[in-house]
Amino acid sequence: MHFRTLRAALWAATWGLGVSLGVALGGWLTVIGGAGTPGVESLDLAQDVFVLPLVVGGCVFVVHFTGQVVAAIVRGRRAARDSNTEDE
Repeated sequence: MHFRTLRAALWAATWGLGVSLGVALGGWLTVIGGAGTPGVESLDLAQDVFVLPLVVGGCVFVVHFTGQVVAAIVRGRRAARDSNTEDE
């Protein structure tokens, strides 16, 4: 099995999108519900519902994609080592 970049990117994007939607929904519910700890007046709708979710989703994408790359490298080295021992 080999590493597929597009597949890994799509998989990481689904995680990033899910986290982004969760953060945006949490911000939106805080704004409309008035349940913010410091008070609704201190919440910035654009910042809490649009910017923060994009940043967090991007971070999750990068971490997830990087983790998949590292896992593929480890699996590749292990497979190469196993195939070398079988030849001997």
